[in-house]
Amino acid sequence: MQNDFGKGGSRSGYAKPTQNFSGPAAAVSGSPSQVRNQRHPNQGHSNYHSNNSPNSDGRWAGVQTRNFSAPTVYSGPSDKSQGPLGTIKGHGGGPQSNLRSLKSLRAVEQYYHTLQQMKWGPMTEHVLDNLRCKIDVFQANQVLKLLHDHNIALGFFHWLKRQPGFKHDGHTYTTMIGILGQAKQFGTMRKLLDEMSLVNCKPTVVTYNRIIHAYGRANFLREAVQVFEEMEGAGYEPDRVTYCTLIDIHAKSGYLEVAMDLYGRMQEVGLSPDTFTYSAMVNCLGKGGQLAAAYKLFCEMIENGCTPNLVTYNIIIALQAKARNYDNVVKLYRDMQIAGFRPDKITYSIVMEVLGHCGHLDEAEAVFLEMRRDWAPDEPVYGLLVDLWGKAGNVDKALGWYHAMLQDGLQPNVPTCNSLLSAFLKLNRFQDAYSVLQNMLAQGLVPSLQTYTLLLSCCTDAHASMGLCCQLMAITGHPAHMFLLYLPDAEPGGENVRDHARYFLDMMHSEDRESKRGIMDAVIDFLHKSGLKEEAGFIWEVAAQKNVYPDSVREKSSSYWLINLHLMSEGTAVTALSRTLAWFHRQMLLMGSCPERIDIVTGWGRRSRVTGSSLVRQSIEKLLHLFQFPLFAARGNTGCFVGCGEPLSQWLHNPYVERMHLL
Repeated sequence: MQNDFGKGGSRSGYAKPTQNFSGPAAAVSGSPSQVRNQRHPNQGHSNYHSNNSPNSDGRWAGVQTRNFSAPTVYSGPSDKSQGPLGTIKGHGGGPQSNLRSLKSLRAVEQYYHTLQQMKWGPMTEHVLDNLRCKIDVFQANQVLKLLHDHNIALGFFHWLKRQPGFKHDGHTYTTMIGILGQAKQFGTMRKLLDEMSLVNCKPTVVTYNRIIHAYGRANFLREAVQVFEEMEGAGYEPDRVTYCTLIDIHAKSGYLEVAMDLYGRMQEVGLSPDTFTYSAMVNCLGKGGQLAAAYKLFCEMIENGCTPNLVTYNIIIALQAKARNYDNVVKLYRDMQIAGFRPDKITYSIVMEVLGHCGHLDEAEAVFLEMRRDWAPDEPVYGLLVDLWGKAGNVDKALGWYHAMLQDGLQPNVPTCNSLLSAFLKLNRFQDAYSVLQNMLAQGLVPSLQTYTLLLSCCTDAHASMGLCCQLMAITGHPAHMFLLYLPDAEPGGENVRDHARYFLDMMHSEDRESKRGIMDAVIDFLHKSGLKEEAGFIWEVAAQKNVYPDSVREKSSSYWLINLHLMSEGTAVTALSRTLAWFHRQMLLMGSCPERIDIVTGWGRRSRVTGSSLVRQSIEKLLHLFQFPLFAARGNTGCFVGCGEPLSQWLHNPYVERMHLL
């Protein structure tokens, strides 16, 4: 295909033979790559990631960003003129060449201004018909690229067809198809593609890429793949942009196997993905839980000479942090800085949190000081330091960062106040906890469900200070407090307690699952340890029915059940196990079926950091021994108790299984 300003016969349209000459008549000033793209429009790849993909094929790229309302200003006798479309340089054609180029640019400007100022209709067509300057197909394509309204662009496209001597080429069709695709006008877009064959104007790989990209942006994956197959069937070889687009849209939609398959096919034909595609795949592999594969792909990206950008580093650092690969996080953070990237707030926060979890709080503070050189710390950053020092047990440091935040003119949010509140409650500093709550209310902050959960958990653990804790809970004014105050005594069958719990959970439906699990855990633990074990059991049943604990009881395979208690507090775990075993007892009596195996997983316990010292494990083991459960410890897992076979079946027949939770 010839250059847009190529030698030889004129391109179809209004261009006269005398207007063709060797080399471009004018080039918009800019980088060498811009000039090169103008001279060789087919050598550059369109940016399929851009929202402006219809205008990204590289020809006259500078036209898109110029101020068309500015007057032309000549700057002396040099071969440059400053105009609305930028600086124009002569290229060996002399004054006549510059004049023709200027006229061409002015024609594009005139048509663009006319179309921008009017809605498409008969009046617009009349104005265009009366314009003195006529445009050729190349100039028409530049005008189309500048139009953002697909209705105006399509009207102009059809108007051009009716002009004597004008004929659209592959570039104008491709640009128009891209505009329609971006506007999600897929029916019209497909009609134009079919029309290209009827007028003997063959689509190009770029044309198909535009269509694939349009469907992908709209999440129409099936249609995008159909176009890909149609493209191959027509004898076109997909290029790097084609594969990268398909990989990107499938990876973002969670179809990792398809994305990886496309990645393999891409490599087989000798093409490699770009930074954006690598980043998308790394992110999606990480979200899919394939952290090792994500990190491997990241390393492969570097080995292939594709330099990760800041987004890619942020993604892989976040994934490694979630996987608790803290050494890798620190290494990646240093590598990113060596590569010349300045971390953003997200990166700094992740690294500070990682260092805090590793116990390197002084280093986390050093990162904070480093961050201040480039960014003004916001409330979440200060809140992170308050939380880290509070969890480390250094409440004075936590309070110091809280005051530093206030001195910087920032208002704490509820999670930050909760972090400080938790630190005071752990040390039984109830007066300070009271001050935190009062300050929250004075600043217009509403105590959250997490706030109340912290106070209720403290009330459970600090029996001697229950009165003070109850006063603090009342100050919050949270509906959870009314739920506890008006909890009825269990009637036979417990339906009144179940209804009370259902109403509360329905009222809390907008809370996330973790928050609901936290409050239910605290309530059941509190009731169990307060002697209200019947009520605790009924509330557990409702919480299980409402899927608050989605993985607590599940059938791994036929007659093989798993009871997972490791995310529960001590009282909740005992209640959950007792009521679940009672359910198995009832099912066996009603249906005659019995589990062949039950695994009871206690883990390390919610409050334990050392294997074997979990309060949950100790309480569960004590309960099972008390009722002579036929258990044995799982090999290699001291936190898992197993019952199976005939001994399990015989044990479940015992009537006391129904009342285990009361003892």
